[in-house]
Amino acid sequence: MPDSQVDLYSSIGSCVHVDKVLASRAKENVLTTYRQAVKIVSIRPHGCRVIQKKDGSEIAVAKLMDHKSRALRCSDCLSNGFHQTFVCLQCPHVGCVNTKHNHAHRHYKLSHHSFAIDAHTGLLFCFQCGDYVNHQDLESIRTRHIEGSPKSESLKLPEATSDSDIKNNYTIPPVAAVSGLKGFVNLGSTCFMSCILQTFIHNPLVRYQFFNNDLHYFNCDSMQEYHSSNPNVSENNACITCSIDVIFRNFYTSTSIEGYGMTNLLMTAWYKNKSLAGFEEQDAHELWQFLLNELHSDHERSLQRSSQLETEHNSCQCITHSTFSGTLASSIQCQNCQETTETVDPMIDLSLEIGRLKHKQKTANLYDCLDLFTSSEKLDVMYTCNHCGEKSKAMKSLKIKKLAPVLSIQLKRFEHNKTNDGSSKVETPVSIPIYLDISKYTSDENATNLYELFAVVCHVGSVNTGHYIVVVKDGEGRWLKFDDSVISLIAESEVSSLSGYLLFYISHKIT
Repeated sequence: MPDSQVDLYSSIGSCVHVDKVLASRAKENVLTTYRQAVKIVSIRPHGCRVIQKKDGSEIAVAKLMDHKSRALRCSDCLSNGFHQTFVCLQCPHVGCVNTKHNHAHRHYKLSHHSFAIDAHTGLLFCFQCGDYVNHQDLESIRTRHIEGSPKSESLKLPEATSDSDIKNNYTIPPVAAVSGLKGFVNLGSTCFMSCILQTFIHNPLVRYQFFNNDLHYFNCDSMQEYHSSNPNVSENNACITCSIDVIFRNFYTSTSIEGYGMTNLLMTAWYKNKSLAGFEEQDAHELWQFLLNELHSDHERSLQRSSQLETEHNSCQCITHSTFSGTLASSIQCQNCQETTETVDPMIDLSLEIGRLKHKQKTANLYDCLDLFTSSEKLDVMYTCNHCGEKSKAMKSLKIKKLAPVLSIQLKRFEHNKTNDGSSKVETPVSIPIYLDISKYTSDENATNLYELFAVVCHVGSVNTGHYIVVVKDGEGRWLKFDDSVISLIAESEVSSLSGYLLFYISHKIT
């Protein structure tokens, strides 16, 4: 962690409420509880696959992270991973913050428990003051574990009483880079690529797959070459999954905050897709689709190498399908017999029209686009009904049948002009909701299907001379703008008015 951030945290002052508690007979109990909570918070992936216990045996990081994820999810709505949570200092309650529910604050109102520990930073939050507070006794504990503890420091947790408790007595390596907060060097019109990569890096489900799924790591011949000090990427060993794996490890283990040069991924993409070769601006959505196809292909290749099989009854467990895959139901209603025929197709994202909304008197929003996408329309041709066998007029409509953990949306900002065989950009503003209730657009309209925005890719400028930027929400609930290697903060209130091209929402139902 940069020194400036360490100084920022250590400079946070105390308050009369925490001073009073630490001056009372409850001090030792409070410090013990705080120490135990911070030890749980300090468990990080670090790019390692195993860590050592005190007795010298090893434990898989995936298992520890799973226990941590369960321990730090909201006690009320089970939000975890992507959402920031507060751990109550006075009882076992864990509550979400920066969400529409804010169960941490509701718990304070009901229980009058004034102190909670930030599950990301380990800082103490005082609800009576409405702000983070610190104390030299607390800071010495926090910095020892969060900022970097001695190598001999052991992780001593409370006795495990349920699956949500973390096992005790594990040794954790020192903290390096854990936030993935880094930009990409523009290697010549590569902004489209850096933006898509940032949506991967800050997607908690994709990140979990890269750090905890060993299938590709142990079954791809290219992995060792990509992780060598001087990799030699060629057409014979080019592998998209390996090249992205290297980026993840650099972002989450390197202490450097300099912009990253994605040379290996660029070369790999050129070998895999000749249309990407060169230094001309490409379409970010097409690149995203290409990368997802490659991640799936690499997964299948690894399965064959490992002699593992996924049956037809089990859905594909590759990053692409486990994270982004859903299904779309197309319904055609015969106007003669009123019977409906449904066809279900796989869906990786939604492509929504915005050009037809340009004449709206008020500013269009994403729900208008979804209304248009799912609205019924008359078929231009006569339909032969599967039920009555007659040819008749028919109505067609679309509904989402199965929702993906991450809902990806493309707003169609580029149109092809058949007259002059050129392209134009649709600048129609579309308001982007931070929370998206997709229930109305699914087959089961009575279910609650809430999504939260975590990334927006924007195209700035004209069709031929434009530039891509991306804003993402990090683990602390901050919105960050990535303009190649330049990173800046952006207010959440500004996000809704961005001229979005690609939107990424994560489900609130992930457990």
